[in-house]
Amino acid sequence: MSKHRKNSRRKRYINRSLIKFAKVLFLLFEIIGFPKHFSKFSNKLFNNWQLFALLVIRAKTKLSPEDLVEQFLPGNTGLLNALALSRIPTASAIRKFANRLKAKWGHTALAGCSALTALKGVCTGIDGTGHSKLKGSKHYYRRIGKRAKKKDFVKVVGIDDLTTQLVLAVKIRKKARHDNVDFKPSVNRVARFVDIDLVIGDKGFDAQKNHEIVHKHGALLITPLKNEDVPVWRTSGEDRKKLKRYFPKRNYNKRSKKETVFSVVKQKLGDAVTSIKFHMQKIELICRYLAYNIDRILTLQKKSKIMQLFSDELKITLMED
Repeated sequence: MSKHRKNSRRKRYINRSLIKFAKVLFLLFEIIGFPKHFSKFSNKLFNNWQLFALLVIRAKTKLSPEDLVEQFLPGNTGLLNALALSRIPTASAIRKFANRLKAKWGHTALAGCSALTALKGVCTGIDGTGHSKLKGSKHYYRRIGKRAKKKDFVKVVGIDDLTTQLVLAVKIRKKARHDNVDFKPSVNRVARFVDIDLVIGDKGFDAQKNHEIVHKHGALLITPLKNEDVPVWRTSGEDRKKLKRYFPKRNYNKRSKKETVFSVVKQKLGDAVTSIKFHMQKIELICRYLAYNIDRILTLQKKSKIMQLFSDELKITLMED
């Protein structure tokens, strides 16, 4: 088979996958109640669903807004039809929408991915990571004599469903903070959308108050204890004493899937953020994790064994193709 023919087949496959990608996004927007227009006085050239979908597709393709609207979209008629676009928006229209889009809708979309699955009583993992603000390697920054700050990154604490490896919530901070600070808001955000059975974290989340937060949602917390050499009778907290007497190592080992999610997101969608303002950085990262979620849903859909995990609405949407 010639190289041109291989590239042509690959391009058709990518176009078909992007059409499914857009359909699942629109279904997600419908489930979470995302409005098509923020105001009745807004012009009706493009709606919020179309522009939000373009932001997520931009995160998936790792293209700039200019490259997206000038090179990628004009030759992709199937995707334009799936997005119901009669004309292509400008790069400035996409940027302005990202600027006025509230981060709460991105968080709701992430948590709403759980509604696309039929899972109940999920086992979740929580951990933190950083996304660099530097586009190049620190080694080359030093070679050209440019200063590179030691902790120049955006901090992200995320909670994932360890069964489907979907990201359910992220807490994004401008500067480095301890992971434990974001434990309560992250767990509470996920608990509003899905029933939690188990939360697994590393040693940084070891605190009795975290156990009490999780118990309010009818779940359990598994974390290694910080001071392992301290005897049980000197360990504070009832739940921490139970973990010291018996630590469920087999369940705790599932936490490695959380590390896998961060690794996949950074390898497929990129590590560094390109935006300058913090609000735009948040929107960029939320769209990046949302693009990972939709890709993950489409990957799981190919495996017939777990088709029962998906909701009836998603099954209908995927079978339309």
